[in-house]
Amino acid sequence: MALTGLGPPLAAWVVMAGALLVVSAAAVLRVVREGERLVVFRFGRLAAVKEPGLAAVLPGADRAVRVPLGPAFLDLLWLDAVTADGVAVTVNGTGLASVRDPASYALDLGLSESATLAAAEAEIRAHVAERDLAELAQPTGEALRDLSARISRRTREWGVEVTVIDFHRVEVRLKADLVRWAEGYATRAEAARNGP
Repeated sequence: MALTGLGPPLAAWVVMAGALLVVSAAAVLRVVREGERLVVFRFGRLAAVKEPGLAAVLPGADRAVRVPLGPAFLDLLWLDAVTADGVAVTVNGTGLASVRDPASYALDLGLSESATLAAAEAEIRAHVAERDLAELAQPTGEALRDLSARISRRTREWGVEVTVIDFHRVEVRLKADLVRWAEGYATRAEAARNGP
């Protein structure tokens, strides 16, 4: 059916109504990609977590937050800590974090990333404080898995799980505490050789 017989004013209204319909559909419909969730808040309250596919939101009533589920890297750089035997060290490493609860993550969107990094840094410092320098030099897989679990217990409230922590470098500063550690190590080694 042609619009030419309707006259100029009616044809303009039909075109405007069609454009309004397209704009409204674009405002209401959202595409949720694989590997993400769309968390919808209606009037400030959690309404739904949308799976991949086409999702509808109500303009003016809903606020939609896209939450990526894929792993995110944590750069753990230049963390100063002190070992159980009193040696000041600087630790560099990385972590891998994933969103496990999109709704909790979206509630504290700005806080989640920085809080996860802060929790990881605090737990790494505590991990270092519980170990001698010799233990820290060659961390076991079990110790690193335990560290990841400790961090995840703190980050769970933000919907984040830390699955991997790895230390790339542990540097010791050449200061008096290193000399004290070396003297203590020599004493312990001598005692071990001589027996009880």
